[in-house]
Amino acid sequence: MGKRYIITIFLVLYIFSSSLYSQGIIQNIINQVSVDSALYFNKELSGAVQTTIGGQLYTIQSRHKNSAGNDKAMQYIQQKLNSYGLTTSIQTFSSTGKNVYGIKTGSEFPNQKYIICAHYDDMPSGSIAPGADDNGSGTAGVIEAARVLQNYTFPYTVIFALWDEEEQGLVGSAYYAAQAETANDSILGVINMDMIAWDSNNDNIAQVHTKNVGSSLDLSNKMVELNQTYNIGLTTSVVNPGITASDHASFWSHNFGSILLIEDYGGDFNSYYHSVNDLWNYINIPYFSKCIKLSIATLASFALNLNMNIEHTPISSINSSGEIQLTAVISTGLTIGTGTAAPHLFYRVNSGGGYSQFYIVIGVPSIKENQSFTFTIPGQSIGSAVEYYIAAQDADGSIVATVPKGGSGFNPPGSIPPATFYRFFIAPANYLLSDSLNNMSLWTSAGGWGNTTSKYVSPPNSTTDSPSGNYPSNTTATLTYNASLDLSNILGAALSFDTQWDTETDWDYGMIQASTNNGTTWTPLEGMYTNPGTGSFQPSGQPLYDGLQTTWVKEIIDLSAYIGQQLKLRFFFKSDGSFQRDGWYIDNVLVTTYSAVPVELAAFNAEAASDKIVITWTTSSELNNRDFNIQRSADGEQWTSIGTIKGAGTTTAASSYRYEDNAPLMGVSYYRLKQNDYDGTYKIFNAVKIDLNKLLTYNLSQNYPNPFNPETTIKYSVPEQTHVALKLFDIAGSEISTLVNEVKPAGVYELRFNAGSLTSGVYFYRLTTEKYSTIRKMILIK
Repeated sequence: MGKRYIITIFLVLYIFSSSLYSQGIIQNIINQVSVDSALYFNKELSGAVQTTIGGQLYTIQSRHKNSAGNDKAMQYIQQKLNSYGLTTSIQTFSSTGKNVYGIKTGSEFPNQKYIICAHYDDMPSGSIAPGADDNGSGTAGVIEAARVLQNYTFPYTVIFALWDEEEQGLVGSAYYAAQAETANDSILGVINMDMIAWDSNNDNIAQVHTKNVGSSLDLSNKMVELNQTYNIGLTTSVVNPGITASDHASFWSHNFGSILLIEDYGGDFNSYYHSVNDLWNYINIPYFSKCIKLSIATLASFALNLNMNIEHTPISSINSSGEIQLTAVISTGLTIGTGTAAPHLFYRVNSGGGYSQFYIVIGVPSIKENQSFTFTIPGQSIGSAVEYYIAAQDADGSIVATVPKGGSGFNPPGSIPPATFYRFFIAPANYLLSDSLNNMSLWTSAGGWGNTTSKYVSPPNSTTDSPSGNYPSNTTATLTYNASLDLSNILGAALSFDTQWDTETDWDYGMIQASTNNGTTWTPLEGMYTNPGTGSFQPSGQPLYDGLQTTWVKEIIDLSAYIGQQLKLRFFFKSDGSFQRDGWYIDNVLVTTYSAVPVELAAFNAEAASDKIVITWTTSSELNNRDFNIQRSADGEQWTSIGTIKGAGTTTAASSYRYEDNAPLMGVSYYRLKQNDYDGTYKIFNAVKIDLNKLLTYNLSQNYPNPFNPETTIKYSVPEQTHVALKLFDIAGSEISTLVNEVKPAGVYELRFNAGSLTSGVYFYRLTTEKYSTIRKMILIK
């Protein structure tokens, strides 16, 4: 069900359909931006006119960190934000540094935040530093945003932030972003305005600096789109990856999405930058107005939840020909389309000979959560590859979203597909490389790579470029897998590994590289966490890892482009002569291939039989099959081998197998097969689950051996926690010994009984619980 937001303006209530509402409200906000208001704020901030601060007239002649005017500017900003009904606060981060915040708390998602910001300090360091463009323009834009949006209610919290000491190295914003990451704040996006009023040639060019971090690309794409939709009149130039010389970069460093709107920084640079002549007189007033309108419109579009986002976890490859269910959550404040406008999944299948046309599956909304949709792909044959994408639109056809991104078209949504698709395989997994990196025996290290116990995913260690501490300057370090990976006769392949890193942003970097000519040349591979190199020290546009990723993530890289080739892999790290950081960490490297099944598993079952688990399976054909390793797990994550059954080698006939687990785990457990080929490759088949507690009964087994001399084993089971008494009697019924007398949890138990002190004869042993009693006979022969 679509959400509705109520906005009171001059006590008139406007009701819109979802499409007209979203367009109308954004246009209304744009129309309320007053360049006269923003320009007056700029004049006050740059000392062109007096202002009233704390009831006293004052002229702000400088906002440099060491000037008295800096503190007065901070008071002026807080005073303005308070006047627009915001909850304000001052964040002190040094003896001179103070950030100013105005907070408008969200009505539905108060803990999820969008930030519009600018730095208010300026240069030069003398007594006169007007800073009208840098950055009185951005500061005035934030204050104007607070004025325009004061009467609006937002589902998300909006923070109007003014940073101090940007000119000293982004100090204020870096402090805030670091604190936010430590507190696990949910910052959904940041819009930073810095120098938005200089356009000497009237070409209306404005740069939007972005990067593949968090929601940054979504923010920049939306800003470009809104400029066109509402004819704001700027010529937007997207820079990706953007510069790191302003406060948006502080948020990139802590993995928050952020963008910078700035004048034509490279092509039309302000002639009065950081000088006493950075005056309001040189402001291009229409250009200044357009930049403010675009920034506020972009903020409002996200804060009002007028966009559409599809949250979907791509399905992993499977080894089953049954139906395939996928889910997606459509996040939007608009009404999601129905019928031909309902969310769609488009899929195509390659079972040999190329991909089919796209087939359509319409999403079924969840009964409990109307923004969650389920899509069911019909069962496909083993040995198939499936590609798909998901699309959604609002009911009025004003907005469409796809995952992967890039698709378009309405009714049905996504009728024009994106450039890339999700892909999975219906086939068993073969592991060409599986290494937890607990030692370096499979790798050749050069330049410093080695094991460390300081960080890891699988204990006791991981591998890093600099095990002894921060990486050195001017280093080149490689970690190369010794063997070549044979990617012939497969459907597809993927590389995965756990990783984290801390490097100098836009300079030092890591790459995962592949070679098809035995290491003569290397090609960098693009993953989910790579971003394009900046082209300064880094190779321009090439996928790499840099900046800060402080928690472990699992990187997955598609290797299907290398099918049919022999592939070598290496991890490559390079630093310059400037800053040194902790470096790059790698753990659990896995290369998985998918192929038409060399071992066709027709059936696999695990069943409880009395006090044991009987595992049976059948193959319809086998190729080069050495053996099956039976594995057991208590949680479906950590697996232990419990036995091995010899395979049939190569055969086209059906083969049946059986294995008994005579010491099963109590409660829920899982069983699976690891099939090993003679050439060293292996595959793991899907697991089955069994709950032994549900199958347990009260039972006392016959002792074995029987007759015995002098030791025998007595086995019993109880299906629930209870007091257990197990006693021994002679043939006359006299009690001889108490073997068990205590409370036992549900389970199967056995004990060894030694009758060395007894004479030959017939004896009886009796099991008694709160609900059960039974007796059995044993014979001792000496």
